[in-house]
Amino acid sequence: MINGEKRQASVKKLVSQFVANLELKASNKQYIAFRVILLAVASILIISNWFVFDRLENYRIGYPSAKTYFALTSSRYEDRAATLELRQKAASRIIDVMVQDEKIASEVASKIELLKTGDYSMVLQNPLLELFSGLPKLTQNNILSTVVNIAEKIKNRAQDRGEQTDLIWKELSAVRLTQSDKNVAFQILDKVLNPSLNSDSEMASRLRDDVAVQIPPVIREIRPGEVLVQKSQVVTPSLAKLLASQGYPDSRFPYKHLFFILGAIILWSFWPVWIENGLKEKLSFRQWVYISVILAVSWSLELMFARTGGYSMAVLGMTGWLCLTVPVSLSYHIVMGGGIISVMIAFGTNPGIVALGCILASFSAGIGRILFLDPPNHRVTIWRNLFFLGLCLGAVSVAVHWGLGLFYTYQLPILSIVFSLFWSTVVIALLPIWENLFDVISPLRLLELSHPSQPLLKRLQIEAPGTYHHTLMVGTLAEAAADKLMMNGLLVKAGAYYHDIGKLKNPKYFVENQMSGENIHDELSPSLSGLVLISHVRDGLEIAEETKLPKTIRRFIAEHHGTTVQKYFYEKALALDENTTEEQFRYPGPSPQSRETALVMLADSVEAAVKAKNKSFENIRDLRLLVQNVTKQKIEAGQLRDVDFTMREMAVIESSFIEILRSTYHSREVKEISESIRAAAEKKGQPGAR
Repeated sequence: MINGEKRQASVKKLVSQFVANLELKASNKQYIAFRVILLAVASILIISNWFVFDRLENYRIGYPSAKTYFALTSSRYEDRAATLELRQKAASRIIDVMVQDEKIASEVASKIELLKTGDYSMVLQNPLLELFSGLPKLTQNNILSTVVNIAEKIKNRAQDRGEQTDLIWKELSAVRLTQSDKNVAFQILDKVLNPSLNSDSEMASRLRDDVAVQIPPVIREIRPGEVLVQKSQVVTPSLAKLLASQGYPDSRFPYKHLFFILGAIILWSFWPVWIENGLKEKLSFRQWVYISVILAVSWSLELMFARTGGYSMAVLGMTGWLCLTVPVSLSYHIVMGGGIISVMIAFGTNPGIVALGCILASFSAGIGRILFLDPPNHRVTIWRNLFFLGLCLGAVSVAVHWGLGLFYTYQLPILSIVFSLFWSTVVIALLPIWENLFDVISPLRLLELSHPSQPLLKRLQIEAPGTYHHTLMVGTLAEAAADKLMMNGLLVKAGAYYHDIGKLKNPKYFVENQMSGENIHDELSPSLSGLVLISHVRDGLEIAEETKLPKTIRRFIAEHHGTTVQKYFYEKALALDENTTEEQFRYPGPSPQSRETALVMLADSVEAAVKAKNKSFENIRDLRLLVQNVTKQKIEAGQLRDVDFTMREMAVIESSFIEILRSTYHSREVKEISESIRAAAEKKGQPGAR
């Protein structure tokens, strides 16, 4: 019962999630836009392709073909025209069916028996009877004998009098009688015999049908690349059926193709949404529009290149753009589904082609996930990875064509190389455009943001050198920990470099930039000092908006202090005024919403705490206690409640911080040169030099 209840509860949860995704809520507007854009793009591509090209180029029954059609897949089919021809030929051999009249046949047999017994008077009538009676007895016997023999031979063989006459004279011509006796014999036979055969058209028709059915159908085998219809050849209904079986559309509007594609998009589009709901950080409206645009561009290029003669591997472009800019788990499902749909839009719904699209899309999504799981740190690396993936897709495409018996030419490997070069270059070229238009961030953008030549970083170097060196140290700490946790180290480092850019507004108010030894805050009230320090978060967000820093980087600025309290000035203010509240000295937050921003918060706090000690840490125990106390304070303050660091991961973070800090903050005591010389001389057994 318990298992059944759990099962019911899980089913209800899935149904509720499905319904929630269908509801037209403001929170679901990005999902609605995602689906609407994809449906609109697919409809426009299919309709425009039909109106501009297929309507004029595709085959029509009864009209000459505008192009030569080749077989795409191997198959066996019945050649109905050849089968019909053979059956008609066999049936034509049945000219007619003659049915015997039993009454007439019985009368003829009776007359022949009378002639055999010599009772010719019962058969013949005047004047023939008088003529025959007047003949000599020997002549009578010869004539009767001949008549009986011929009558037995040709009875019931004639359909009419004409045919009977021909049969009689044919037989008489072979007997030894005088012409006058033959004439008498003919008259007797004509009197005795009577045509008994009648034509039965209905039975003849049934017999023709039976004969035709016995002819087996003509089965022909089609091999990939075989010509199905030559250019200018009239397309018969049987040829049209053959072309349709190969996936070639006719000139009619493709209602079935359109509705099939739209239905496939609707069903598939729920998967990315469900995957995105499982992410710690949701995509924005602009990011979902960006994904839609990438799919639209890829589908359009796939359709365009399909008209030039081949599968263009648009899935390679999707893999590059999406794996570099959206979470890998989400990009996997988008690439796989989008790649399959691109093939169906461009090449129809032929089972072989759809199978090829499924295999290539799955392969590209899987390998792309592996190649881009660790973000590449150079344009050449990204290009090389994409080119390698393109070559792999080409090899898989050749193997699939061979394994499934699909039509391909020896140009396919060459085209695979060409399209790999094309898509690798296009991905790199268009990536900055996508970043600027849709506020997405790629490893290349992160590398650019992390370069010291960036305007904001140069300002930090000049206007706030202490803050600049602080951010470098925070970036080093956070990146080292991120690498050990298999996180995006480039993103963490870039976020660390910009997390304190708000201090550019009032750099002298921060202790790391006070070189003269005088602290400005000694002359200010604690509340004002706290306000100035806390305001660097708001100032940083303003600077980030002015300089158009990516939204992802802005999160580090807003979240690196979370909602912690400026304890130093709070306690100072509390000593002066007991009515002072913590809220006056609390950072606006929010607390870290991602693992990356939380890692920068910890690195920032640890670096500041170590710097405040202003001493070297020869005893690693003291350093470890300091780091552990800082992380413990953040946990107890609830700053890490929205991230999913485990205890093991926290231990890894602390260990990584300690390793970096120990190598940085250590004793740099150097002996005097004279002491060093004297020690070296004593080691050799010589008196020390002065």
